[in-house]
Amino acid sequence: MARVNQRLTIWEFLSGTECPKETLPKTTKKPGKKPNVEQCRRWQESLENVLHDPKGEAHFLRFLKKEFCSENFEFWKDVKQLKKKKPEGEKLKKDVKIIYDEYIGDSASKQINVNGKLKVAIRDTIDEPYIEMFDDAQKFVIQLMRDGPYRRFIDEDNLQEILKGHG
Repeated sequence: MARVNQRLTIWEFLSGTECPKETLPKTTKKPGKKPNVEQCRRWQESLENVLHDPKGEAHFLRFLKKEFCSENFEFWKDVKQLKKKKPEGEKLKKDVKIIYDEYIGDSASKQINVNGKLKVAIRDTIDEPYIEMFDDAQKFVIQLMRDGPYRRFIDEDNLQEILKGHG
């Protein structure tokens, strides 16, 4: 177990053994203060594992807020909620406009970083919205999160702090 000039993984640090590689079932527990070791291990496997775990979502959002970059996550979550509600007609127009004004528009309060072509495509569909109109922007922000804050979130030191109840 002793290593020279190497960092221990969270699981080695906490249990004194290497982490088993078997796949764990998706958690259904509501977010609490501390996740368990297995949840943190799954979070390190993929951003999707973080986003499909209520505790993962809660801790990732808390981390993003500390880094002043929560708008991408909040946009992703709002679009996810829109798709879950499946509004139609005027309700869809209203909900889409709210998301557009908050994240995409030129004076958006939580403007996400998407390219101009994507912004124009979304703006052009505001008057005749459809439920999947934000899909490309949602994929784009997922990739931004995967390439940036997610990598910092799954850092061993950060996850150890979360496991201790400090993250």
